[in-house]
Amino acid sequence: MIDRGHGYFQKEKETMSRRRREAYLKERLSEILRYGYRHSKAIRSRFDAMGIKPQKIKDLKDLENLPIIKKTDLVAAQKQVLPFGGFEVVPKQGMRRIYISPGPVFEPGEWPYRDTRWAQALYACGIRKGDIVLNTFNYHLTPLALMLDDSLRILGATVIPVGPGNISMQINLMRQLKVTGYLGTPSFLMSMIEAAEGMHLDPKGDLHLKAAFVGAEMFPESLRQKLEAKLDIPIRQAYGTVDVGCLGYECPEKKGMHIPEDVMVEIVDTETGKQLETGATGEIVATNFNKVFPMVRFATGDLSYLIEEPCPCGRTSIRLGRILGRTDQVTKVWGIFIHPWQVDDVMAKFPEVANYQIVVTRREYRDQMTMYVELKEAIADQTVLKRKIEREIEEVLKVRAQMEFVQRGGIPDRAKKIDDRRIWE
Repeated sequence: MIDRGHGYFQKEKETMSRRRREAYLKERLSEILRYGYRHSKAIRSRFDAMGIKPQKIKDLKDLENLPIIKKTDLVAAQKQVLPFGGFEVVPKQGMRRIYISPGPVFEPGEWPYRDTRWAQALYACGIRKGDIVLNTFNYHLTPLALMLDDSLRILGATVIPVGPGNISMQINLMRQLKVTGYLGTPSFLMSMIEAAEGMHLDPKGDLHLKAAFVGAEMFPESLRQKLEAKLDIPIRQAYGTVDVGCLGYECPEKKGMHIPEDVMVEIVDTETGKQLETGATGEIVATNFNKVFPMVRFATGDLSYLIEEPCPCGRTSIRLGRILGRTDQVTKVWGIFIHPWQVDDVMAKFPEVANYQIVVTRREYRDQMTMYVELKEAIADQTVLKRKIEREIEEVLKVRAQMEFVQRGGIPDRAKKIDDRRIWE
């Protein structure tokens, strides 16, 4: 019988004393700052603009003296210097892959060193050597699915790289191959369970799942309870971004998300960038130790807080609390970030449109996106325009939306471009 509720991926690192952890992080921080300053044009210019040398930054508190990197900074830098905006430290000819994450932002792939943070998260979730794992994250331009795929290989698990969609086929695969692990969004897992029940299957008895790892969406506790009751297995989540990697993962205790040892995480005031005290809500800012694409004080745009109380699991890291929302109008729908300027780019292609707004709601644990449109003047055939807009939204934003016409003035003045009306527990 495989023990999925105990153990560590790297016990020595995960159970370090606080003093040893601080020393370890100081050493890694000093190393990456000096390395980045020496090899990355963008990092060096940011240090020089502040009149600071890397050796002046000795610990987490000193990071406050450096500017924060926002997603928009990466987009702007890459428009000036393709493909990576000068943040990279190796030439693009040495890359095996180049990804594109929402923004759009180019991301280097196939790093020449092994980042084990996602593997650590998957192990804490219960994935073990010999598991057959269904990876339903999108094997496309964004790197998350392949990051997790590589991490599963580190653990010795077998991967079925299906991506999202074609639920009935995936259910048949799970039964035929006796799949023991699931990776994907919680809402897609719920859709699979409901589809299985529609096929007159019992998710507990007819499926063989032993562990489920979810992410890329908000995960309300009510949905966790419903999933766990349907499958009779624990459902654990992790949090991270494609820019900086894994930043937190749940252990069997599910009392916050442990911050991996090979990254530094701050919770900062959204206006000043100054670090907040433990327990206070602020923006998650991360510094990774990636010697191909270093990110120093990258602002994720997500809100959370830190937990310092000891965890019964034995891991000694500080933990992130649950994700509480976003700092701006950038909204994640079905695991994909939607930016207001992307919406503008789509609608600029339709001169007939006077005003528009996206509204995001949630029904039965599934995101729903509706585009409301005001026309400059009445047109004879609205159906054709409706289909064109819906097609363009799906093509550019990678998320389906239902489009509805409203009368002139139906969208309030100064309305949010993206109005997220979802309610989270």
